[in-house]
Amino acid sequence: MSDILSQYKGCSIEDLPTPSFIIDEEKFDRNCTAMLNNVESLSQQSGLPIKFRAHVKTHKTAKGTLKQLGHGLPLAKRTTRAILVSTLKEAVELLDYQDRQCLDYIDDISYSLPCCVPEFIPLLSNLSRRVDNLQVFVDNIEHLENLRNFGRPVSGKKWSIFIKVDMGTHRAGLAYDSSEFLNLLKKLASPEIKEVVELYGFYAHAGHSYSSTTINDTQALLIEEIKAVNKATQAMCSVDSEFDASNLTLSVGATPTSNSLKLDNKSSLIKLITEELIGKLEIHCGNYCMYDLQQVATGCVQDYEIAGFVLGTVLSSYPSRGEMLSNTGVMSLTREASSIKGFGICVDLQQVLKFKEYSREWYVARVSQEHGILKPTRSWNETTPLSLGTKFAILPQHACITMGQFEYYFVVNSEGVVTDVWAPFQKW
Repeated sequence: MSDILSQYKGCSIEDLPTPSFIIDEEKFDRNCTAMLNNVESLSQQSGLPIKFRAHVKTHKTAKGTLKQLGHGLPLAKRTTRAILVSTLKEAVELLDYQDRQCLDYIDDISYSLPCCVPEFIPLLSNLSRRVDNLQVFVDNIEHLENLRNFGRPVSGKKWSIFIKVDMGTHRAGLAYDSSEFLNLLKKLASPEIKEVVELYGFYAHAGHSYSSTTINDTQALLIEEIKAVNKATQAMCSVDSEFDASNLTLSVGATPTSNSLKLDNKSSLIKLITEELIGKLEIHCGNYCMYDLQQVATGCVQDYEIAGFVLGTVLSSYPSRGEMLSNTGVMSLTREASSIKGFGICVDLQQVLKFKEYSREWYVARVSQEHGILKPTRSWNETTPLSLGTKFAILPQHACITMGQFEYYFVVNSEGVVTDVWAPFQKW
C-alpha cells in the first residue's frame, strides 16, 4: 500500500479514482470513542466491570482495529484488548502486524464462526499459542467430540469455548430452552469433555435487531440478549451442580442493541445486570465504527454519522426516463437493502464530510455488474441533474459487505485530503 499512499497522499477526494471506498477518519474516531465511552458509562452506573469486545469484520484493518481498541483516541475513557474475528485470516494478520510493530494491544481473540470440525481445529490449535486467550465457538455436540478427539491445543491449555445462543435470527447457535441446548450442556459436563474443554461463557447476537426502527426497540432487544445468556447460565448450573458461574462471560450485542447504551434511561437494563446477572457482562459489536444505511434505518444513528462511502462518477444522463448512469454497480455497492429505498444514497462531496443532516436528492435505484442507475428522490423536473463527470459519495446499505469489494481504502481528514491508505485482511 506504500505505492498507493505515495501516489495519493495529500490529494483531494475529487482527485481520487472511481469507484473507491473512502473512510472519514474523524467520524470513524468519533464512532469508536462513543461506543467505548457508552460501555464505560454503563460500567460506572452499574458498579460492575463490564468488558467490551470489538468485532473487526467490517473493515478488517490493523489501524482501524487499534482505534476500536481505544488507541489514538484522546477522548476515549477506556481501552480494550479483546477482539472478535469472523475469519482466521483476520486474527493471524492482526497478530502478525502487532509483532512487526512491536505492539502488545491484543491478547484476547474470539473466533465467531462455530467451526470446531477437523479441517479447522489444527489451525485454531496453532493460533492458541499466539494469544493469551482464544475462544472458539460451539453449538453442536459433535464440536465437543471433535475437540476431545483432537486433545488439548498446542498452547497446552484446555479449549476455551463460547456456546452460541440463538436469539431468534436462526443463523447459528441454539435456543437456551431447546432440547439440543440441554443435551449440549450435559455433554459439556461429562468428565471426558472436561479433560480438554472449559466453558468460557455464553454468546448472543440479536441479528434481527437490524430490523428495529427505534432505539427503544433496540434497548428492549439488548435486555432480551442478556436474559437469554443468563438463562443459559442457569441451565448450565442445573446440569452441573458443581459448576461455578461467577467468572463466566456473558457476551451480548449487535451494533443496534449496543447503541441503545447511549439512552439516558437505562434503569431496566441496570436493574437486570445488577440484580439478576449470574456471570460477568461483555458487550460486543462491530459495524458501529463505520455505520451504514441499515444502521440509520434502525433509528439509532443519523446518516451524517456514517464514516465511509463509495466514491463514484456520473457517466451519462437519460432525461426521457428520469435517470442517470454511474460507475457504481453491484461490484462496488452489492445488492444489500434496508427500509431505506435503493442500494445507496447519493451525497454531494461538499456535504459528506460535514457533521449535519444530508439532503437526499439522488439514490441508486438499480445496479448491474458495473452500472449504477441513479434516480431523483423527487421528480426529474424538481431536481437539478448532475453534470457528466461529477464525482459524488454513495452511503452504502451495508458497510461490511461493501468494503469487501475494495482492496484498499482511502482515509481522509475533515478537509477531504488523503492522509493514509488502509489495506484490509480480506478473504480467508
